[in-house]
Amino acid sequence: MRLFWYIFKDYVRYVIGTLVLCIFLFILFDFIHKTTKYFAQYQPATDLILKMYLYQLPQQISQALPIASLLASVISMVLLSRTNEITAMRAAGMGPLRIGMPLAVGGLLLSILAFWINERVIPSSSKLLHYVQDVQIEGGQAVELASNNRWQRRGNLIINFRDYDIAAQRIVGLNIVDFRSGFQPERIIDAATAKYSPESDIWDAEDILITYFGEEGTIDFSERRKSMTVRLNLDPKKLMRDLRTPDEMTIRELEELISRGEKSGSDTLAYRVDLQVKLAYPLAAFVVSLIGLKFGYRSERTTETARSVLMAFSVGISYWFVLNAVKALGKRGDIPPLIAGWFADVFVFAIVLAQAWRARKD
Repeated sequence: MRLFWYIFKDYVRYVIGTLVLCIFLFILFDFIHKTTKYFAQYQPATDLILKMYLYQLPQQISQALPIASLLASVISMVLLSRTNEITAMRAAGMGPLRIGMPLAVGGLLLSILAFWINERVIPSSSKLLHYVQDVQIEGGQAVELASNNRWQRRGNLIINFRDYDIAAQRIVGLNIVDFRSGFQPERIIDAATAKYSPESDIWDAEDILITYFGEEGTIDFSERRKSMTVRLNLDPKKLMRDLRTPDEMTIRELEELISRGEKSGSDTLAYRVDLQVKLAYPLAAFVVSLIGLKFGYRSERTTETARSVLMAFSVGISYWFVLNAVKALGKRGDIPPLIAGWFADVFVFAIVLAQAWRARKD
């Protein structure tokens, strides 16, 4: 157990050191890049700059966790190998899997941490980040209507509106088409305005023209009404454009976005790929941490260690290239979303197993 904690503490120390280095380099390069044009154009106050980078930290930590896990895994095992501690542990009866157990446990904990950050921290911090960056610094609107929300489908209803008054929660230019089975129109409701009543979850429409259709699709008659209530199953909050990207949303928010898109007839392929990537990416910290397992089979000479380290880094870095490649293919529809999201994890895991098997055989 002492040897477990001995390796685990080294692993955690290198993870923390790598995270600090990655975050420092990101802030440094991003600050240098923004000073050339962005800061000169908008001239933000110092406190807004500090807030902007503070709210970016959770996402930067999440992105850096797989890198930190990879470096910590390889460096920990290489140093043990170079000082012949691997040989001593093997002589004491510890197998390679037992030696590498701290790496697997550490990687699993980092994956859990990444999932928690992605679900609990990033969605909230991203809202604050976009408010600071898009509204307070760039002077944009705090809320605005999403363009693709002007068309909605709710069961046998197709709803369209021209505009939406955010402050008054009132739809302008409402059009509702009510269909029978077989997609035959039964009636069309045109209303000048419709105001939302949150207490009863209904819309109070005014200045209405209702056109009724027969079963053959011809107009039977029309009538005008001064007002009427309609149940649209539309939440005004969901009509607003979310400034966050899919990777900044929770899994439930992405699922709701996909569900609303499918009901309205929108193409949701890109969102379904993003959902699978969001589920699979936290596991990357665990998968790449296993790369260090191959060093648990023996102590290596300097040239062999250098070659092994380069190979380990190549496999780890290839994860991000494969992930972006299959993600692009998935959004094009060339491969299913499930494969697009999980292929990179499976690919690297297979290479890790092959390397461990080869090291054991040698």
